[in-house]
Amino acid sequence: TPLSIPHAYALLELLHHGEPMTVSELAAKLAIDRTNVSRLCVRMEEAGDLDREAHPDDGRARALRLTSKGKRVAQTVDEQSAHHFGRLAKRLGDDVGEVVAALDRLSRAMTSIEEDE
Repeated sequence: TPLSIPHAYALLELLHHGEPMTVSELAAKLAIDRTNVSRLCVRMEEAGDLDREAHPDDGRARALRLTSKGKRVAQTVDEQSAHHFGRLAKRLGDDVGEVVAALDRLSRAMTSIEEDE
């Protein structure tokens, strides 16, 4: 079954973060509503990609941790993403720098808008 884009991004975020995080922390990293991330985590848990455990610093909170399967899937997603972005960069050729600069400006503008709200 193909992964949804949020599922793939959540896997990558958890993989690169390296340590357990809460649903709220993951929601903030993904810029997705906490309720939607909570539902996503249920699906990820059902798929065997994610475990919830007691948070080491807050016994009331649940920490999200990738399972062995989740780590394997996340690494595959990471490798495939790098491959596809590499192919895209080759096609863009000399324009890749301009595209990256424009995306960086877009990202900063979006962050600025979020901070204003």
